[in-house]
Parts: sequence; structure tokens; C-alpha cells
Amino acid sequence: MRAFVVALTLACAAAWGGEVARAAPPPPSLQTLWENPYDYELLVAGLCSNGGDHTQDDFTFEESGVIMGFDCWFCYDGNHPQPFTATIYYDYDGRPSGRKWMADITDVTDTDTGDTWGEEDDLEVYHTQLLLEDEDYVFIEAGTLFWLELYWTGFYYGVWLCESGGNAHHNGDEYNLSTFFTILGVPSGEDLEPASWGEIKATF
Repeated sequence: MRAFVVALTLACAAAWGGEVARAAPPPPSLQTLWENPYDYELLVAGLCSNGGDHTQDDFTFEESGVIMGFDCWFCYDGNHPQPFTATIYYDYDGRPSGRKWMADITDVTDTDTGDTWGEEDDLEVYHTQLLLEDEDYVFIEAGTLFWLELYWTGFYYGVWLCESGGNAHHNGDEYNLSTFFTILGVPSGEDLEPASWGEIKATF
């Protein structure tokens, strides 16, 4: 067994086990606007993002679009699925600062990848899909760096899984890690009114 351990405040330890699993494609109704999808072969660590712990990672759209959901990869210790809170922050000098948008997400689906992880290799890895309500869709312009926080509201810890490299932030500190997540939605050159969102969904 190959093991790689990262010590963080309530955050993570990693160990290898199970079969290789890769990211599932987005639902037919949504497109991938940005992605750093899960790859078991790259999994080295995890950052807690629930309770008193908050994790953010950055993204920049190459094409403007309307965000309608997220894919992420977590391990959970406790009952799930549970609601998430998603927050997008502005960037200030390479750090998340100032909230642009926030939404509570109750449309949560957990799918067991078949992989296991953790100090004792006993935590299942879940592909968690988060779908927004229409009124929570948010337009993001291309070329601007933002930070995404996905916060699990469950009672025990939820660990957002990571690969090596990057600048993910955990409780205000920067780590050489990148979280696994995908942003789902539709490309759009301009912000859309709610009526237009409904028209887009009707074409799916």
C-alpha cells in the first residue's frame, strides 16, 4: 500500500486502496464550464470543509457562463447526503476575499465511486453532485479569477479530496493542493434573466 499523509487542522490523511475510478460525465442537461475532475491515481490528500473548517479553491472561466451546479468528490463520516452551502469569493492578491455569491443546495446526490481512502483506508470516496435551484443560478464572466467554497452541512467531517499542486486555501492558510471539482451550467455571453433560464432548461 502506498500512503501519503498531510496533517491539517481536522483536515486530512490519505492512503491508497480500491480500484481506479474517474470522473463521471455531467448530466445531459448541463455542460462542463470548468473542471479539475477526480482521478484516483492523483489523489493525495483531503481538506475538511464542514463544521468550523472552510476550504476554497480557485477557478477561471475561458468562456462566460451561467453556473447551475457542481460535481465534487468527498469522503464523509456521518449520515449523507446532506445539504451543502456553495460560496464564490472574489480574488484579492491570490487569496479569497469578499463574497460574490452564496446558495444553499438541497439537491444533493452521492454516488459511491468504489474507492476507499483515509488513515485506515476505510472511508468511501463519493462523487457528489450539487444542483442549484433556478433562482440561485449565477453568471460568471470569462477571464476573471474567483474562489469556490463547497461546505458540507453534515454533523461530522466532510473531506474534500485533492491532488498535489495548486493553491487551495483551508481556514485562511494556503496549501500546495488542488481540490477535485467540476462546474456545470451553460455557456453564455451575457447574464440571463430567470425566464431565459427556463427556456434553456426546456431545450434539454
